[in-house]
Amino acid sequence: MALAGNAVGKLFTILLAVFAAGWATFLLSIPNQDVQLSRIANTVLSGAAFQRSPVPETSLWAAENRTLCNPREIRAASIIRLRLYETEVDSLDAHAAAVRLNALRQSVQRALGCVPTDGLLWFIAYWSAINQGGQVSENLDKLRMSYRLAPYEGWIALRSPYVLAIYDVLPSDLQERARKEFVSIVRTGLIRDAVRILKGAGWRHREALVAGLDTVRLEFRLQLDRSLRAADAPVDIPGIEPPEFRPWRN
Repeated sequence: MALAGNAVGKLFTILLAVFAAGWATFLLSIPNQDVQLSRIANTVLSGAAFQRSPVPETSLWAAENRTLCNPREIRAASIIRLRLYETEVDSLDAHAAAVRLNALRQSVQRALGCVPTDGLLWFIAYWSAINQGGQVSENLDKLRMSYRLAPYEGWIALRSPYVLAIYDVLPSDLQERARKEFVSIVRTGLIRDAVRILKGAGWRHREALVAGLDTVRLEFRLQLDRSLRAADAPVDIPGIEPPEFRPWRN
């Protein structure tokens, strides 16, 4: 009987170990919510489209209301809420957009309480305040914090058009930040983004924006010059001679 009992005990131990190993494998095969939300947030920042409701509202609420916040998770929730708001704006549903905007502002406020050193969150806080009717002058500190904490991150090409759209009303320190940001975009080889910015919000200030490009690698200046000419938006780039006009050539 003792031998039988020992055998059963060993069998139970083996089964328990197998079950535990299988359960661990199952859990590891399912991405954590912070990983899932971060993937969706990265999709938003890349500019790619996603389905109208990429994540349940309960998941966003949970990320924003944990007793111990998860910085990556709560940051991702704010970015996703930003896209959800933009989607409602595009749908021309004013009420739904207002609801989304309120949720976005609450989300980014909580996120900044968890990650106060995140420059993107500070920019979202600025942008959402302006979209809810706030005055630019009353929210410049948020914009300054965004520049201070994230001067060269990969997403700055998203910030530049919004800042250049209000360039004329900005104080001189933020105008300088906007010019330096454009130079950084070209310096890192984001030529397509630079062209989009120049042809859009930056067109009125194109001479001031390109003036600082003399320190940028010649390769990138040439690429920018060619891309702008191909887009029928030529701008005099420092150190680049304009092509000779030869009307006899087809």
